[in-house]
Amino acid sequence: MKKFAIVGLVLTMMATLVGCGECYEKMQKKQDQIQVTCVPEVLTLKGSTVDADITVTFPEMYFNEETVLKITPVFVYGENEIACAPKYVQGEDVVGNYTAISRFEGGSYTQHISFPFEKAAVGTLELRIEAKCFDECKETADFTPWATIAAAKGVSAVQALAKGVGAAAAATTATTTTTTEGAATPAQEEAPKTIKAEEGKINAHGVDYKMSEGNFERSSVKSAEAEIKYLINSSVVRKNQLTAEQIALFKEFVAANSAAERTTLGNVYASGYASPDGPEKFNNKLSEQRSQTGAKAMKKQLKGVEGLNYEIASYGEDWDGFKTLVENSNIEDKELILNVLQMYSSPVERDQEIQNMSAVFKVLAEEVLPELRRTRFAVEATYAGLTDEEILAAAKAGCTKLDVEHMLHAATLTENLADKTAIYELAANTYGDTRAYNNLGVCYVAAGKYEAAKAAFEKAGDQPEVAGNLAGVALAMGDLENAKKYLAGANSEAVKAAEGALALAEGNYQEAKAKLTGYNLAIAELCDNNIEAAKAAIAEVQGADADYVRAIIANREGDADKALAYLKSAVAAKPELKAQAQNDIEFYELLQANEL
Repeated sequence: MKKFAIVGLVLTMMATLVGCGECYEKMQKKQDQIQVTCVPEVLTLKGSTVDADITVTFPEMYFNEETVLKITPVFVYGENEIACAPKYVQGEDVVGNYTAISRFEGGSYTQHISFPFEKAAVGTLELRIEAKCFDECKETADFTPWATIAAAKGVSAVQALAKGVGAAAAATTATTTTTTEGAATPAQEEAPKTIKAEEGKINAHGVDYKMSEGNFERSSVKSAEAEIKYLINSSVVRKNQLTAEQIALFKEFVAANSAAERTTLGNVYASGYASPDGPEKFNNKLSEQRSQTGAKAMKKQLKGVEGLNYEIASYGEDWDGFKTLVENSNIEDKELILNVLQMYSSPVERDQEIQNMSAVFKVLAEEVLPELRRTRFAVEATYAGLTDEEILAAAKAGCTKLDVEHMLHAATLTENLADKTAIYELAANTYGDTRAYNNLGVCYVAAGKYEAAKAAFEKAGDQPEVAGNLAGVALAMGDLENAKKYLAGANSEAVKAAEGALALAEGNYQEAKAKLTGYNLAIAELCDNNIEAAKAAIAEVQGADADYVRAIIANREGDADKALAYLKSAVAAKPELKAQAQNDIEFYELLQANEL
């Protein structure tokens, strides 16, 4: 492992390479007088890049007038390196456009560097200096290696510890691997055996994924209706009325549901009515007679069906029915008729006024009033439904006779991730239900199957929760651009954690802190160098990853014993964290002095 030393803000030369030009030989012998500072001293990942400002200062009476230096910042870690753009400085006699350094007064320059990175790494930011003479060696185009000076320590990537962002990368490997940049990728966390929805959502890898709700009703109510019509001023049930199709269907419904399993048949209601075209007292009596004769006729029709209860009632003149029939009719003067109903509240006055409209009354007598001379029958059957145990057993057995609402309900009855996933797969494949696809996607996320989750969410349509879930998957897959797009169309309250995780991934720590809680909030606070707030945020969070973060906090506070204890606890619970810690600059000095 490469060792380096940084004393205060002044960094000393690590290695000296012999040059070939006399013009810079004296400079080379005194190169330890060059002062190099870097802000920050430990490189830090923010967003998707590592940024730093390097200041190089040359002392008085040092820089040769005919020398040109090419100074290239290079981050070296393991067997890998990343080179940044070089900086050129020149003596006062050199004809060129580089930064000039005075021989007598000395001088300095500051260079901002930025390079893409992902994970924590132990390494060194070096300044590789090459030199050439402008006068004697001007015919030689190439620079000569001259010196290497350490500028900063390897990358701290606390931000990369956040849950949810880049989780898909970890889920694709079974053991710790090395990325193309050489940074350690955490091994896949074992998929949870169980998941539980809290307040309609499931937290997976630090992001809340919203579940779709079903419309399950354990009991269901079905009903049937039928009518017997009468001649004017009559309560006699005619034979042709009892042979009507609706009477046959009513009988069939009552017979079937009286004997059906888990079904309770309600009362058979017989309600008598009269049309409002005669004396009110007479019509009241007539409606009562119709309810009696109608009930008697229906009892004969339902003879043999045991346990039936009848409720018989009469309602007199059916003005409500009259109004409804007129409103739905094509009668030319129906507005005039409806105005009469509105103007007069007395049934006698209404009847008289309608009869006065002789032309209209003829239409009423033929098309409306006969429909009101009736006994109306109604009955309800309540199906108690399957028990939760029966529903779950049927769903786990792959029973496709369950309707989609029962399947969605069955999935909520188990916390076993494999069973829950299988049930949602059954519902999605059987019915193509968008809610089933959304919830299936959430289960895939919990299992670390992000490609499958994305495909399922894309089949879930435009439900309000889907955009937020797609944003969570995009975050997990490191696709920040699409995460932004999905979040723009999502309910902000439902996706607050995802928005916070996105802000954290982009290095917007203040915005992230306003939207995060628990573990990810602690990460944001650490990135913002707020140790006390980070400690408070993670105080109630349990697990290996939380202990790893506590180790970083303790180490930054200078408590090596506590840091080592937390780190050992984290590694004991999650062995792959050992390799991660050994490549984490946060623990470089701690692990140089202590065995993990």
